[in-house]
Amino acid sequence: MQQTDRVPSQVLWQIPVRTTRAEEPRVLIADDDLNATRAICLALEDADFSVRAVHTGLDAVTLVRKWRPGVVLLDLTMPLGDGWEAAEAIRAIDVSMLMLAHTSRTSREDWTRAQRTGFNGYFVKPTELDGMIAVLRDFFAVRES
Repeated sequence: MQQTDRVPSQVLWQIPVRTTRAEEPRVLIADDDLNATRAICLALEDADFSVRAVHTGLDAVTLVRKWRPGVVLLDLTMPLGDGWEAAEAIRAIDVSMLMLAHTSRTSREDWTRAQRTGFNGYFVKPTELDGMIAVLRDFFAVRES
C-alpha cells in the first residue's frame, strides 16, 4: 500500500446535533476483540462514561434500541452483522448519536465507505485513548449546554 492510500489514525467528519439531553454519557462499544474491548471499557469508565459492550453487530443494534447510547463505537469486522450492516440499522434508529468506526482497517476504500454509511468519524486501532476520550467529552459537553 502506498503512503497516499493510508488513512489518518483519527478523523471526525461531522458531529451530529442531539435532539434530547442525555441523562448520562452513555457509550456502547461493539467489538469482537474481547481484550481490546475490556481495555477501552475500563478507560472510558475511569473517564466517567457509562459504558456497555457487545461483541456482534446484531447485539449492537439490539442494545441501541433498548439503551439509547449517545455514542457508539463500532468495529467494522464482527460476526452476526459487521460494522457496516450495524451502522445502517443504527442510523435508521437514531440520526443524532455520534457513531464512530473503531477498526484496524486502514484502506482508503474502508474510510470512504464508513463516511458514506453514516459514521461521524473513523479511529484506527490501536487508538490513542486520550484523544478518543477528549472527542467523547466534547460531544457530551456540547449536548448538555
